[in-house]
Amino acid sequence: MTNPASPADLIFHNGQVLTMDPASTIVSAVAVSGESIQAVGNDALPLAGPATKVVDLRGRMLIPGIIDIHAHMDREGLKEIFSTLAGCRSIGDILKVVREQVSAKNPGEWVVTMPIGDPPNYTDMPQSLTEGRYPTRWELDAVSPDNPVYIRGIWTPWNVPPSVSIANSIALRLKGIDRQTQSPDSTVTIDRNSDGEPTGIFIDQNTYPTVEFNLMRVVPRFNHAQRVEALKRSMALYNSVGTTGTYERHGVAPEIARAYKEVWDSGAATVRSHLALNPVWESTAEAEQDMEQWAYTASGSGFGDEMLKLTGVYLQYGGSQYISESRLAELPFTGWAGFGQTRNDAGRFQEFAHLAARHNLRINTLVRDTLEEVLTIFEEVHRVTPIDDRRWVINHVLQASPQQLQRINKLGLVVETIPLTELWLRGSKFVDQPDLADSAVSHRRYGDMGVHYAFGTDNKPYTPFATLWAAVARTERGTGTVLGPEQRLSRMDALRAFTMGGAYFCFEEDRRGSIEVGKLADMAVLSDDLLQMPEGYIPDLNSVLILVGGEVTHQTTDF
Repeated sequence: MTNPASPADLIFHNGQVLTMDPASTIVSAVAVSGESIQAVGNDALPLAGPATKVVDLRGRMLIPGIIDIHAHMDREGLKEIFSTLAGCRSIGDILKVVREQVSAKNPGEWVVTMPIGDPPNYTDMPQSLTEGRYPTRWELDAVSPDNPVYIRGIWTPWNVPPSVSIANSIALRLKGIDRQTQSPDSTVTIDRNSDGEPTGIFIDQNTYPTVEFNLMRVVPRFNHAQRVEALKRSMALYNSVGTTGTYERHGVAPEIARAYKEVWDSGAATVRSHLALNPVWESTAEAEQDMEQWAYTASGSGFGDEMLKLTGVYLQYGGSQYISESRLAELPFTGWAGFGQTRNDAGRFQEFAHLAARHNLRINTLVRDTLEEVLTIFEEVHRVTPIDDRRWVINHVLQASPQQLQRINKLGLVVETIPLTELWLRGSKFVDQPDLADSAVSHRRYGDMGVHYAFGTDNKPYTPFATLWAAVARTERGTGTVLGPEQRLSRMDALRAFTMGGAYFCFEEDRRGSIEVGKLADMAVLSDDLLQMPEGYIPDLNSVLILVGGEVTHQTTDF
């Protein structure tokens, strides 16, 4: 710990410092020495020396850095590789963008765009287009007769299926798709006109799209250099909204881990990243062999330094055999996902869980629709190898009864929720069912029962303040209905889920998550007053200055 008597390197004062300490103390000043917090409150200003940089916050709010525990951070920068169709309100608008892209290409070069609609969720398409439909291959041909064109479908976790992608005639020809081509699965439709000719429109009903893994395998893919540069860009964007740490609980494929390591090797990392492994095991023997090796690196709280850490594994429970086979056949390519897609039935999942417990490997698993089954398996594992101190992670928790929450507590599990997705984006099913709405991501009940929980953005969008707002407002986007009003969190409690809650997920509650003496100086100065601003403006919050370990990684020109 820094000598409290020595001069500070940096002092913030004349602001609102939300410490997020156990008492939720709010002070006006904080002092930083090196990478750590040296003093908080009245003890800070006396530490000013001749070389101390003193920053007047001018009443602004300073918070601990946000820790997003379901970030998919690698995706955000990738969006800038392809031209956007955001703002297009007609097929004519879309064709104008494609025509402009064609003009900058040589004949034969691919033109690839982001999905139709507006990010981050690409909702209400094609209804929001003037024509109420998608463009066809022939319309794309008219503006791109010599270049293959592909309009990507949404990555369905950004919204809900279907994912609709569109190719022009040259693109179809390159893949050999014609009127004789059959769909690879009942979940994928090759749209056709009245003559049976493919229109170029593919409709994919899968939760994880598969068209680019089979029907349109010829579309250019992300390469390593693009992933590295996109990750650097992503870190800058996440810093700009107050995020200083992430936890990739869904696991990362080797191609993503490689990109993270390259950024880390170069010293360019500005977000503390915890990565879970995303194994693709075909047998228990293969899993056991890997776990024997990983036990030296990824066991317990993980291995690495304070900027990049490897921790635990992601295990998929259930899932579609078709999705799994389609995606695994294309490894190492993982598309937007950044992780492999395996399918494990109950028996195999339980075998893997037993092995992970014996090797002290932390499990992360998605339980949106499978909570009861997973809890039963974890209880069986616990009877053989206690896991109640391992902080195994259950992700995408949607509904949990009080009895299930008691079981979660007994197993020492930690709960990750994505309130923006479950309440605002997909909450329409709860509008007329208040009892179900009250049980959906019931944060207030979690807190009352002592369940450890934290928030993830799921990269839709990447700003944590939209997610924070969703936990505070609990409104559904179509009707504005408040879903389960008794489960609404205060703004302070929601911020705690994104700070101390995230730190607990990372086994670093003694190092991060609050502004307390001796902790890492990961802090964000906000653009507005989180506690007093009108509720509807909370999603627009951002950071005007970010510190990661006492170093400025982001600063706006007006601060």
